[in-house]
Amino acid sequence: MTKPRIRIAHLILQLDIGGLERVMLNTIKRMQETNEEYEHVIVSLTDANDFSQQGLLKPIEIHCMHKKPGNDWGLHLRLFKLFRQLNIDVLHSYNLSTIEYQFVAMLAGVKGRVHAEHGRDIGDPQGLNKKHNFLRKLISNFIHRYIAVSDELYQWLKTTVGIKDNKVTLITNGINTDLFNLPKSSSDQVRFINVARLSPIKDHENLLQACEILSNNSGLNANWQLTIVGDGPLKEQLHQSMQAKGLGEKVTFLGARNDIAQLISQSDVFVLSSIAEGIPMTILEAMSGSTPVISTAVGGIPQVITPDVDGYLVENKNAAQLAQAMRNYIENDDLKTTHGKAAREKVLTKFDEKNMVDAYLDCYQQILKKDKA
Repeated sequence: MTKPRIRIAHLILQLDIGGLERVMLNTIKRMQETNEEYEHVIVSLTDANDFSQQGLLKPIEIHCMHKKPGNDWGLHLRLFKLFRQLNIDVLHSYNLSTIEYQFVAMLAGVKGRVHAEHGRDIGDPQGLNKKHNFLRKLISNFIHRYIAVSDELYQWLKTTVGIKDNKVTLITNGINTDLFNLPKSSSDQVRFINVARLSPIKDHENLLQACEILSNNSGLNANWQLTIVGDGPLKEQLHQSMQAKGLGEKVTFLGARNDIAQLISQSDVFVLSSIAEGIPMTILEAMSGSTPVISTAVGGIPQVITPDVDGYLVENKNAAQLAQAMRNYIENDDLKTTHGKAAREKVLTKFDEKNMVDAYLDCYQQILKKDKA
């Protein structure tokens, strides 16, 4: 008799192309390759785009709930019915927008309930909103395990939110270190790249301000280019800002792409200007491709980047500091090679995807064993 598979439902706000989504999809893919006893389903509170099945070993069920803006109380009943229909063993939800539905999962008889915090949004970048934290702590009564993807989020959940120590686990994001290890192409210019959703939390406007500072320096103007990869609600606004700053010949917007590894191999330095983050997959992907990283020192990023070893850290919303860090690479061509090599070595030793997936599997198994006991 065939042993029934363990069904994991991943609950996410929107299945879009982004760092959180790639962590989820990469984890599912790795489990498909190595753990046949697990079966996965994705539930999107809103919708899903064409990238949702990219790279998976085999297609998986995706259920889009088309949540209405604001409070959609009917969604609770629809999810209750869906959870019962899917007969899932574990609900794995992601970030604040999905946490309240863990209560629905409990009512629907879901045995294991896991919630992961991958970062915070623009409205509460420091995680100090009392209402939100009260909700997180209240719902903890119905959650078996909280997952934090960085040490900063781990400490915040325990100290600021007040989640009990035995309910919080640190699982650092990991990456397939072979996938992005492509040969670097050469160029006479320093090619900066940014891969991020065009949303307020990523603060692309600050990045454009840094580029304006560089552009106004006539000695540097011919020696650099910036490529921005991603789509989002600020697309038109950022295009207009780029033109207003006279950066049309220096900055290129590529939109959403599914060839990130190739784009990184054609770039020299990765730049991130976010206001808040966990540990973004994008910087791990860049580092895996021997690409140094300039980033704002927010969230779990200082856990990853060592200044002047594998990149630089700058204050968020500080365009002058960001421009200076970019200038360091423009004026010293050797840095991109030495920092890039160090970045690759760090990812190999500390941020391997196998370790991340093994930790998630161990978490699922521990929860299901406790339920049987």
